[in-house]
Amino acid sequence: MSMEHLFDRIEQLPPIPQLLHELMQSFADDSVSVDEIAGKIAMDPVISVKLLQMANSAAFHRGSDVTSIEQAVIRLGFNRLRSLVVALGLMHSFATPNDFDRNRFWTNTFQTASIARILAEQCGSVEPDTAFTCALIHNIGELLLQTTMPGEAALIDLAISRGTQRVQAQRDTLGFDYAQLGAELARRWRLSGTFVTAIAQQLDPLAYEPVSREAVLIRLATFVSYAWNAGVPARAIVARFPKPLAEPLGLDPSKLANQLEILHEQGNALADILTTQ
Repeated sequence: MSMEHLFDRIEQLPPIPQLLHELMQSFADDSVSVDEIAGKIAMDPVISVKLLQMANSAAFHRGSDVTSIEQAVIRLGFNRLRSLVVALGLMHSFATPNDFDRNRFWTNTFQTASIARILAEQCGSVEPDTAFTCALIHNIGELLLQTTMPGEAALIDLAISRGTQRVQAQRDTLGFDYAQLGAELARRWRLSGTFVTAIAQQLDPLAYEPVSREAVLIRLATFVSYAWNAGVPARAIVARFPKPLAEPLGLDPSKLANQLEILHEQGNALADILTTQ
């Protein structure tokens, strides 16, 4: 099945809200007006309530309660707030089936994004919240698959249950994988090239020239998140850290080890707040 044929089969692509699109474009705009964006966010009651819940959560609460988006911008910081709005926009764009574990999916996604941000802070060559957002949307292809192709998703799950790796099962069933599917969706949503390239290259970033640093960070963050959730001790994760990916960015995985438990808890808390109806 060709990618074009698959998208022709999908009667309606998940819509990308205008606010979400503007926020994604703003990552490449140094002159973006924080007040203007905050004003647009404040006009969406659902997103506003979630952001206020986050700003007043245990992870961010300091002093008096936050009661406005303007105050939330001050407490969370514009970049973090922008990333959270992107997460909320994605959640509302995909109507996942009842048997899809949304909380687990988003918990893992937030953990991966948080790890990518920490790694970006360490390497210094990628803006941390750009890395966070790239990791946040790295598996939108999986969401598209689950929401628009339930029959194919069931066949892929069956192959996985028989021992086939997820990416290979997708390639065998569809002719492509979630990274390729997600990159095409990002193109059709007209997201910036940074996001499209990061999604497209994430599975094997060193196979491309030039190498997307954002894709490298997604790959490393995914490795850490998967290992940590599988119960691999922090020391073992550090020992197995993919050096060919890490060394060109000047990353020291030992600096990440003592933060994993905190990142794990933050991912759980973020998913609990944002996925609660």
